[in-house]
Amino acid sequence: MKLADRLLVVAKLLTILIVAGMVFSVLVGVFFRFVIPIPMAWPPEAARFLMVAVTMIGASVAIRQLDHVGITLLVDALPMRVRGALYIFGNIMIAVFLIVFIWFSWRLTVEMGPRQTSSSLGVSMAIAYASMPIGGVMMLIQIVAVSIEGWQRTLRSQSPFGPPSAA
Repeated sequence: MKLADRLLVVAKLLTILIVAGMVFSVLVGVFFRFVIPIPMAWPPEAARFLMVAVTMIGASVAIRQLDHVGITLLVDALPMRVRGALYIFGNIMIAVFLIVFIWFSWRLTVEMGPRQTSSSLGVSMAIAYASMPIGGVMMLIQIVAVSIEGWQRTLRSQSPFGPPSAA
């Protein structure tokens, strides 16, 4: 859990830095396109790469903070242990998907990335692709952490789908 907690702090910091870089890139692009009518090619590409990175890393934050959308109307009618079992089953399915995702995104990054160069930034696409396996690993660690926490909530007769209520 300590690893997941530390990774959450790192993910939040990276998310802030990446969004700041994205904002800077977009502002530079807008400035050079509309204020000085000399459009530059790199700002939109940089913003796209940063958008992918913030999505991948930010998803791990959302997983850990239970901020993803979930509809639990039917599950809430079930006994607490069954809810917990369904919660763990769903998280196992997510973990299986993430393992497959990490595997294929890693292969894309190391096999195809070095052979490709981005069109306007001129950097190896391995740099752009790297956010996918990194984000996948971060999400996998967080899904394990929330599964443990969810099962602990179930054992205390609380819903595994959310933090304990203040009541």
